[in-house]
Amino acid sequence: MNTPIVEDTPAAQVVTALATRVRKRFDGLLAAGDIERVVLGYSGGLDSTVLLHLLADYLHATPVRCQAWHIDHALQTDSARWAKHCAHTATQLGVEFHSVRLTTAPPAGASVEDWARQQRYALLLAQLDARSVLVTAHHQDDQAETVLLQALRGAGPHGLAGIRARGSYADKRVVRPLLMERRADLLAYGRAQGLAWIDDPSNSEQRFARNRLRSTLMPLLEREFPGAHGALARVAALQAEVVEVLDALADQFVHDGQTLALTHLRGSAPALRAFIIKRWLARAGAPVPGRTQLDHMLHDMLEARADGMPMVAWRGVAVRRYDDQFFLTAACLPRPAPGAQPCTLPWTTLHLPHGRLSASSTRAQGAALATLTRAELTLRYRCGGERLRLYGGGPRRTLKNLFQHWRVPPWQRDGWPLLFVGEQLAVVPGQAVAAEFQVAGDTTGLSFDWQPQGFPPVD
Repeated sequence: MNTPIVEDTPAAQVVTALATRVRKRFDGLLAAGDIERVVLGYSGGLDSTVLLHLLADYLHATPVRCQAWHIDHALQTDSARWAKHCAHTATQLGVEFHSVRLTTAPPAGASVEDWARQQRYALLLAQLDARSVLVTAHHQDDQAETVLLQALRGAGPHGLAGIRARGSYADKRVVRPLLMERRADLLAYGRAQGLAWIDDPSNSEQRFARNRLRSTLMPLLEREFPGAHGALARVAALQAEVVEVLDALADQFVHDGQTLALTHLRGSAPALRAFIIKRWLARAGAPVPGRTQLDHMLHDMLEARADGMPMVAWRGVAVRRYDDQFFLTAACLPRPAPGAQPCTLPWTTLHLPHGRLSASSTRAQGAALATLTRAELTLRYRCGGERLRLYGGGPRRTLKNLFQHWRVPPWQRDGWPLLFVGEQLAVVPGQAVAAEFQVAGDTTGLSFDWQPQGFPPVD
């Protein structure tokens, strides 16, 4: 497929220049040779229609597959007709088309825009594998609006960095080839190529902050300060460089997705501490905390007395402090079912509602299989009064005392699985085997490991 030739007019020159710039970005995208499929988030509007046309023209002579995915949010009465239009356009351009209609609605009080964006990205990212990339049609006007909105909300460097030309979400690649292009140039391209697109009436609804900004403030800024859109886009690019440096600094202190040592925070510059916490949470996939929650972690929790166990929760997650560390957990911790649960050996992994219990073969350590089968083997949880002898001739210590010695966080203790043989505590997985059940000599044993559910949940 070849791009139609247009007359040598100023508008045609704009179109040719735009196509040339975007083709170079496509060249860079495919240069590594590790992409087999490009997935386009295709709304049917001007921006994604232009990107679809450019992609179809570029990829038709390559082995890379191009797919257009349309997400019907079912928020407009004409949305089904829009999906048909998108299917027709993609078919005309020789592009594989897929459409998904949402069957859920925004929860009461939620931002419709935020909900739609979250749903859309979740569905699009779910289509990707290691050799795929998602492309979206964000442009320079979108970037300028985003930067200004973030500034008006009092955002820091990460917010002012705006939309990224290249990014990743949970190792899924996302690229925005039009991010440096003005919408006016996209409009010129669409008209010159005779493209048909959808005008979503919600884009003019003044109840949305971005629409108000787009229709009132942005034209005024461009009139009074020509080139304002480009200047705001440069702000985003500069802040993205700052963010890259901040993230690299913060990464020096972030080693474990579930915990953050408070010595790292105290040993860093006060101005860097908030970035360390946010980087730790981001790398673990946790939602971004609000300013109130962040301040609580930076002050009340960081400065709490050594035996204090403060916590802060938001959006389904919690940060708890214990043993001079921050722990990332679910806000509501699941409770294990009480009582004894019969177990049968051998097993590899037991998936429990609040964690994962695994067993593996070991040599000269762990529990002897013969001792574990002397009587019924059951899985139980702490009731109080449990005792364990760690070595032959040693004292029988209370499990409460041992948990304190092992520095097990208090919120994990009642849900820690315990293996009993008959009525005798034999194994505390991941911690100890009672002396009476330990492997003797250089023989085969079983080692038990417990991974309590934190955040994200155990697979």
